[in-house]
Amino acid sequence: MLRNKRLLAATSAAVVVLMAVETVVAVYFMRGGGFRWWLLGVLQTTFVAVALNLVLTAFLTYEGSAIHQLRGAWGEEATRDELARAKRKRIIWGWVDSIDLQIGDIDHIVVSRAGGLIAIDSKWRSDVGDVDGIVRTAVRLRTRAEGVIRTQFTYERGGHRARVNPLPVKVVVVIWGAARTQMPASANGVEFVDGAKLGTWLGSLRGDVVDQAYAGDVLSKFEEFRTRSRTASEQQANRSIHRA
Repeated sequence: MLRNKRLLAATSAAVVVLMAVETVVAVYFMRGGGFRWWLLGVLQTTFVAVALNLVLTAFLTYEGSAIHQLRGAWGEEATRDELARAKRKRIIWGWVDSIDLQIGDIDHIVVSRAGGLIAIDSKWRSDVGDVDGIVRTAVRLRTRAEGVIRTQFTYERGGHRARVNPLPVKVVVVIWGAARTQMPASANGVEFVDGAKLGTWLGSLRGDVVDQAYAGDVLSKFEEFRTRSRTASEQQANRSIHRA
């Protein structure tokens, strides 16, 4: 962290000095009227862009978790793009992203038209790596999704109101990056899907047909749960700040 602060300070100072020097040169030693100011603007913009790129590169290099966080964000964004295509093709009814829980989170909950409820864990991998670890994470994801459903849905069963899962939850790990074509098709009951083929995989699901009204209810309840979770997290963060 200290190394990053020093680099940021040094880079900022260098940019300020260079911009000051080129301004002095342009004002006192260059002729050409409007062209002089145009060139000055181009040079200063270039210096700022180079400086920002240097700072970003340093952050990714020296912060151990930064590149993993960035790759995770890339994977989730790529999955969202595929889900949007699947919705346009009428393969799924919709989905909800980034549901924060007390422990962990759910990247995507998808309501398909013919394949029920799917919990997706998006991963960006440059190599196959720890498949067993990914499977353990996916199993925990299923438990989290089922827990959310149990708390959100109440139905009549045997003359009594009871909390039951309205649909079974299918968990899939969507892989992006160089390893997306190298992962096994499944491991310990967890399926792996090449991110580029997610739409095809969703279209192949059969068994749990979901009508539009029911899908809307499921999606709205997950969105409400996500909103409540985020509000609770923000309130907890504010309390922690005040205590500090």
